[in-house]
Amino acid sequence: MKPSLGWLLAAGLLVVVMVVLLGRWLLVEIYPDMRVQTKTDIHLPSDLVVAGSESDEGDQSVLMPREDVPLPPVAEGPPVDAIASLKQAREAGDSRAPEVLRSPEREAPTAAELADPEAYQRYEARQNERLYRSYVKSAEREIPVLQDQIAKGKQGGLTPEQIAEGEEKLRRIEAMRFQLMSDHPELNRAPPSDE
Repeated sequence: MKPSLGWLLAAGLLVVVMVVLLGRWLLVEIYPDMRVQTKTDIHLPSDLVVAGSESDEGDQSVLMPREDVPLPPVAEGPPVDAIASLKQAREAGDSRAPEVLRSPEREAPTAAELADPEAYQRYEARQNERLYRSYVKSAEREIPVLQDQIAKGKQGGLTPEQIAEGEEKLRRIEAMRFQLMSDHPELNRAPPSDE
């Protein structure tokens, strides 16, 4: 017995309705807090008000700044062309980015060090000490620079978040330097003559 076209259409419609209902049920079960926002559900920031009126074409409301809340200051200076700025940074680099420093080639272990486990441990200890000394030396060079940048930022009007970010970076660098100096007392002595 061959199904008629009417039965196929009815079955197809039933499948579509079931998929829609299943989709709605899954959304409610998986995302219970998700719902369509209506005009009354939207909470405006305290510095905006709704201005406008209802008309035949629909809602003509416009968000307007409140007059009793001052607007944030507009950045002074020439307007920045984002495309030109991105192109310039791609071609010439970002002037704010730190210089890329290449570390010297790592000293390879000798055949005798590879053959003797104790000698190899001494080789690893020398490599680790060289790495720690490099960090301490870099930190001692960068800490005053960072302190100066933070002081200039406070005078230059950086936001408290930006100043806090710089101070946190400084605190972490100082803490890591202190921890390395405490954990590895050999760093307090003069470096070996080969460095």
